[in-house]
Amino acid sequence: MKKIIMLSVLLVSLSACSFSKTKTLSCTYTNITNGLTSNITYDIDHEGDEVKKIRVMYDYRQDTVDTTNTDIDGVDTGTDGTTTDTQPDTDGIVDGIVGDTFDAIINGVTGTILDISGLRSRHTMIQNTYSNTNGFSYQNTTDTDNNYSVTYVIDFDNMTDEDINGMAFDRDLPTLRSIYTNQGFTCSE
Repeated sequence: MKKIIMLSVLLVSLSACSFSKTKTLSCTYTNITNGLTSNITYDIDHEGDEVKKIRVMYDYRQDTVDTTNTDIDGVDTGTDGTTTDTQPDTDGIVDGIVGDTFDAIINGVTGTILDISGLRSRHTMIQNTYSNTNGFSYQNTTDTDNNYSVTYVIDFDNMTDEDINGMAFDRDLPTLRSIYTNQGFTCSE
């Protein structure tokens, strides 16, 4: 009889654990602009509709520059974005994303051309801003002239609501899914 009770308690314990199992929603976005490929992935760990942790992975790849190219910079504008070029583009600088970017961590960018160096600088600012925030960590995994990758981990169990909101995140899974799908991300579980 004692064995049956012990077995019953064990089975109830195991079944209760399976109800609170953590699942992961993955949201991805790829953008290719003027030789710069931006891949962003949000892996959102959640229990039900409560977000527990987010891993944000950025991977930027810039095509090798052909310095023999004599195309005009930008889209029929000069390098300052206001005038027409009269000089051919042989400086070896790859043009990047012009206008608003699509991600809150990088923030809105207007009137500039982003390349790997510019993106790296923006991520460095974010890393410096949040490096002392509990629950925030990062790892730069690739850092070359033509490739930059960084992963952020945001652990909601160790962060205040103020910090989470300040980083444009939300504890509610349906809210985050809606934000990312409205930005063009494809989300799947």
